[in-house]
Amino acid sequence: MAVVNTIPKEKAAPELKSLYDQLGRQFGRMPNFFAIMAHRPKVLKHFLPFYASIMADGTIEAKHKELAYLKVAQINGCEYEIRAHTVSAKKAGVTEEQIREMDFYHRSHAFEEKEKAILLYTERMTRGASAMRDRTLQEMRKHFSEDQIVELTLVIAIANFTNRFNDALQVEPDLG
Repeated sequence: MAVVNTIPKEKAAPELKSLYDQLGRQFGRMPNFFAIMAHRPKVLKHFLPFYASIMADGTIEAKHKELAYLKVAQINGCEYEIRAHTVSAKKAGVTEEQIREMDFYHRSHAFEEKEKAILLYTERMTRGASAMRDRTLQEMRKHFSEDQIVELTLVIAIANFTNRFNDALQVEPDLG
């Protein structure tokens, strides 16, 4: 059970009513993550476009973004995001084999070198970004432009944000 209650549509701030309708249509219900974030209406209203600008826009393939997001969730042990992003990762082209072998991606033949660079960067950034190694950054530079490295860094950062929010508040998984 979550630390705080979800806010049902009838008790949501007036400025969130259309957002509840939109998310209800998109997901078939208001996801717990958003219904809890609704305790801070302004944050929820700004979070969704911010999230979309990271995940939907840019030049990094959706598959690569989802690999990074799912790796963050796996490292953090965030059930909510593992469930949600396993589904979205599969839709983006991540294979069952890649999901199964993500823990051992270094040795796995399921990943291309570019994907291994993403997973290593994700791992290092999630476990302690201040200790980022030059070798990791060199691998990223082999495969990505500076703009793309920033884009992937934003994906990893937002994934860590949502993981920590969901875990700290013990949000019950309802996606995936």
